[in-house]
Amino acid sequence: MKRRSAIVAAILTALALIMAIILRGSTETLQNMMPNFSAVQTAAVATFVSRLTQTASAQPTFTSTSTLVPTSTPTFINVNVTEATITPTPSCYRLRWIKDVTIPDFSKMHAGETFTKTWQVSNSGTCAWQPGFQFAFYGGDPMGGSNYILTQAVSPGEQMNLSIPMTAPSGAGIIISTWRMSVNGWFFGDALTVKIDLGGETPTP
Repeated sequence: MKRRSAIVAAILTALALIMAIILRGSTETLQNMMPNFSAVQTAAVATFVSRLTQTASAQPTFTSTSTLVPTSTPTFINVNVTEATITPTPSCYRLRWIKDVTIPDFSKMHAGETFTKTWQVSNSGTCAWQPGFQFAFYGGDPMGGSNYILTQAVSPGEQMNLSIPMTAPSGAGIIISTWRMSVNGWFFGDALTVKIDLGGETPTP
């Protein structure tokens, strides 16, 4: 009986020893199979950086071979605006011809003959003609005449005579001289004319 117990104990001891050896070997194998975590992390980072480098190297590189240059140069234009320095004639100024007082149209004249042409006119507007207004040469042949300057006002509806001393020019045929009332260089009202017929002869003193 004792002998059987000793055999069982020996068997159990042997089994325990075998199990211990097996467990120890498994532990060492497991420890050998597990890599160092820091080494694994370092290797992973190195691999990621290497792949980024390869990807960047594989990207196409664009090199500019030309420089953008404007095809045309803008042109700046300076526009100078000049304001009018003359005030237009007010619409209230009017002149109406009534009649020729002297030298009817186509009066016979000789070259160098002097005469005074007189027209009767009225202020047919609603504003008075002021001193300084001019009855001025407008076109044709002035025949030596000079502008007539008003020295007093002419009220609306008032009549007056305008006279211009003249001299018949040389030549022959019909000579016409035209005159008009003006203010600040602006003409208004009817145009008044003198028409003479030159016979081509100079009068004998």
